[in-house]
Amino acid sequence: MALWNSGATWSSGQLWGPSTPAGPPTENTSNTHTKMLRQPYYPRSLKDRSEWHINFASKLPGYAAALALTPAETDSAVADNLVLGYGLGGWIVAMREHATACTSSLDTLEAGSGTTNYEFPVVQLPPPPVLPAGITGVKPGALLRTFDLVGIIKRRPGYTEAMGLDLGIVGPAAPPPPPPGESPPPELKERIIAGDLNQYVRLGYFKRGHEYVMIESRRGGGGWEPLAQSNKSPYIDTRALLTPGQAEVREYRARFWDNALPSSGWCDVVRVTVGP
Repeated sequence: MALWNSGATWSSGQLWGPSTPAGPPTENTSNTHTKMLRQPYYPRSLKDRSEWHINFASKLPGYAAALALTPAETDSAVADNLVLGYGLGGWIVAMREHATACTSSLDTLEAGSGTTNYEFPVVQLPPPPVLPAGITGVKPGALLRTFDLVGIIKRRPGYTEAMGLDLGIVGPAAPPPPPPGESPPPELKERIIAGDLNQYVRLGYFKRGHEYVMIESRRGGGGWEPLAQSNKSPYIDTRALLTPGQAEVREYRARFWDNALPSSGWCDVVRVTVGP
């Protein structure tokens, strides 16, 4: 079976189906099970978005009973996504082609030749989609309503990941990270923020598709110590001062961590003075 965005089109006759299920979620600082990394489920390109909406509209009625969706909710969602698929697909393509034809036609008007009267080009649009019975159109905000519905669907007791993959509301698996040591290191952005007993250090970073950022720290003339295995930026260092009321210099370094192994070297050391 093919995923909805694997290259198989809605009309190809090839079924869109599930892939390997994902593991449990992870926390910001975690030593628990590894989660399958996934890309966002909503496509970036207009063409792929059109196919996504058409797939969602065609598959949703088959899951309505399991998801406890009423006929009115289902019909409204189908209408939203059929119109979105049409607008992001055939309609916008036709309008862009018409704009190109208009520009060419003006060139003919200005400097063309011939004996027949000039006529302005007329836009040729594909036929609009057939909506569920009783629905004559959709109100603005169709995409936001669809995103809200996706969130509702994922919280329903009858929802399964296989269902989500079929509907296209679970993203495809992210490509595997580079082999250990081949990625450039992360970049730490430090900032002092107010804390309870003393100042805290806020460390921001970009994961760039990796599982974790491993952060180490040293202070007071000691060696490097593991501080966090973080998968959500920023990480906040809330440690108390070594000597209460006395400022200290803290150093930080970080590297990417994938599949229980380091996948980059250490970044440049970040130094910051933490005060009371």
